Amino acid sequence: MGYRSGDDTLMGLIGAVDNFGEAVPQVNKRGTILGLCIAFAVLSWICVVVRIFVRLVIVRAPGWDDVFVVLSLLTMSVGLGSICISTDKGLGQHLLFLDGDQSSAFMHSFYVFNGSYAMSTALIKVSLLLQYLRLYQRGSQLHTTCRVLVLFVALWGIAYSILAWVPCVPVSNYWTVIYEQDISELRCYGYGSQHVGAFTATYESHAAVNMLLDLVVMALPIPIYFEQGARGRTRLGLVGIIAMGTVVNIFSIWRFVTTIEHRAGTYPTFDPTWYGPITIVMAGLETASACICASIPVFWGPMMTSASHLLGQIFVTKEVQVTTEHRFGNLGSSDAFHQHEGPWADLEDGKAYLEQRCASRVEWIGKDGVQHHSTTWAS
Repeated sequence: MGYRSGDDTLMGLIGAVDNFGEAVPQVNKRGTILGLCIAFAVLSWICVVVRIFVRLVIVRAPGWDDVFVVLSLLTMSVGLGSICISTDKGLGQHLLFLDGDQSSAFMHSFYVFNGSYAMSTALIKVSLLLQYLRLYQRGSQLHTTCRVLVLFVALWGIAYSILAWVPCVPVSNYWTVIYEQDISELRCYGYGSQHVGAFTATYESHAAVNMLLDLVVMALPIPIYFEQGARGRTRLGLVGIIAMGTVVNIFSIWRFVTTIEHRAGTYPTFDPTWYGPITIVMAGLETASACICASIPVFWGPMMTSASHLLGQIFVTKEVQVTTEHRFGNLGSSDAFHQHEGPWADLEDGKAYLEQRCASRVEWIGKDGVQHHSTTWAS
């Protein structure tokens, strides 16, 4: 194809090493990619929708953290959708097996994924940090730390999002340059750079900072666990948050390791469609699991409280005891009553009317815990 081995450009690394004999990794298979991406996308949508429902309807306390988690969900969904589309554009295959149109189509769909990922991973971190601001007292050291981190993550996300969405001028060069012979006139940088050093440094620096930020965000709530007076329920909730945050960090660290291992798809040869799937899928699952992690602690407590209240109303609302007794009243003497039968009797000392009455007594315990009763007499 006319590319020189040993060149410091990406095109010079295409076909530099024969890797056609390598076994196909499981994550390169279309079924694996689609199964993971679709499953995590559905689960994240369920969790975020339930979270928003709880914040708007049950606790009625929406915040900016809800806005950012929704934005992260939307951008994450675009990214996962792009990954799924990429499986029909050559993702998982060797780059040299693709013709010009196929490689261009892959780069186009990867462009959408990369831009949406840079946004979603920053948005979900901002959402979590804003959520933490609700926990810490204003003016405290941890509250100030969260505010500083919000600013840092926002600037970091904006910078890398610009690099991802505008990698070349014009942008279309990003997905058409791969087979260009002359790159001297190209205006590409960062993710679009055709020089190996700048290209790999962009991916590796983003992956490294992203991993460190994930670790910091996961560690921020830990001091609450050791606070005096922290309730057992609060500590249990924090354990859950840390456990879910660990899953996010596993994906983040995994992505960083694979990025370094293959130098962003350039080592031992530039073959991003072959070496990229593991890194791409880990990035997508990282943001999806982060949306899940940010949502479950928000809706779990209120949902469980509402469910317990509802079950209490259904099964243990009132305890009622009904007793019935008969009582006879008469206008004559009791001896006269025993001498005569029936509700009407003629007594020796005159007419006497015997009245048979039936009483119903209802006793119950109300929701206030107070016992009540009511007695009704019927003639």
